[in-house]
Amino acid sequence: MIRIHKTIAIPLILTTDGDKQTNALNKNYSDNPDHYISAAGVKIKSLTPMEFDNSIYGDSTVKDLLIADQHEKCCFCESKFLETSYGDVEHFRPKRAYQKLNSKKLNYPGYYWLTYNWNNLMFSCEKCNRSYKRNQFPLETETTRKISHDHANLLENEDRLLIDPNFEDPSVYITFLNESPSAIKANLKGEKTIEAFNLKRLNSTRLDYIKTLKLALTWSKINLGSDEEIELAMQTFKFTRDEVIEFVTEGIDLYNSVAKDTAKFAHCVRANFPDLPTA
Repeated sequence: MIRIHKTIAIPLILTTDGDKQTNALNKNYSDNPDHYISAAGVKIKSLTPMEFDNSIYGDSTVKDLLIADQHEKCCFCESKFLETSYGDVEHFRPKRAYQKLNSKKLNYPGYYWLTYNWNNLMFSCEKCNRSYKRNQFPLETETTRKISHDHANLLENEDRLLIDPNFEDPSVYITFLNESPSAIKANLKGEKTIEAFNLKRLNSTRLDYIKTLKLALTWSKINLGSDEEIELAMQTFKFTRDEVIEFVTEGIDLYNSVAKDTAKFAHCVRANFPDLPTA
């Protein structure tokens, strides 16, 4: 997970159709708040369901811009998966309902007023979104939660335990020990983020990637301006001169690209190869 730098210009559909839908949701809630709030003794089936239009937040102008801003990577696990999956427009703060810390119970309503909010939307792989995070949104201090659009609490004051890459640098909380993510100094936000998205599920994939990079980056250290170094590589690996030059060139390209925001698993790569350029 790395910091996401979003396009400032918000997709038009969010500020037109999205704003209209948000105003309607807010009005419906204000008119009859008890119809939407889960409470002890109240059956979930008796609540009035919030209606959301996925054709707005899932519009191609929204999704395509998120994909571009995130360099075709999942906002959480940093995998590149578009060749085999469509991916999801993810709501960081769940729109329909949320789960509190260490609880599987759904609490209604969710952050309905942020359904079409550009700052609450990200692009995610389906596993991170549907299989793991789902409705999780734990706070360390539950009294800081903003429970409706007109609640006095402020979103920025919520004591949340999931890293929001839209607004903070995940490397402050998480590092990698080889291929495995680890919370720096066992901080709770890092631990809960790793747990919520099951980031360790990709350990084997990241390990194979790191091993490949180590070998490839070794070639980048050969000086193409030195005939002696090229000859030594030819003799050592039984390659032709052209093959050595090709491997070295590819190694240099990797050296200059694999730790940048555009690369998959950039956070893991930076932790393992701290000397690589990131910009």
